[in-house]
Amino acid sequence: MIVKKSGIKIDEKARTVTVDGKNIDMSLREYELLKYLLDNVGVALSRDKILNNVWNYDYYGDSRTIDSHIKKIRHKLGKKGKYIKTVRGIGYKFETK
Repeated sequence: MIVKKSGIKIDEKARTVTVDGKNIDMSLREYELLKYLLDNVGVALSRDKILNNVWNYDYYGDSRTIDSHIKKIRHKLGKKGKYIKTVRGIGYKFETK
């Protein structure tokens, strides 16, 4: 399946991410986190919800690891990184408005 949102394209079979046709190199967690955000466009996702769905229930580390992954993803997406919004006191959401 291919997911496309605002110039960001994720090819699930090939496990690739492209931004405006340019391949973006991402770690497994970055890829899964971005895919999770795109699968839930417009939904404010708490850090706990992200940890449970991307890192799975067996992750016992600091929920702030999500913040560092989001920072890396925003950087890699360039101008499209602005679509990943911080929701104060909750977590993050992907929104193109």
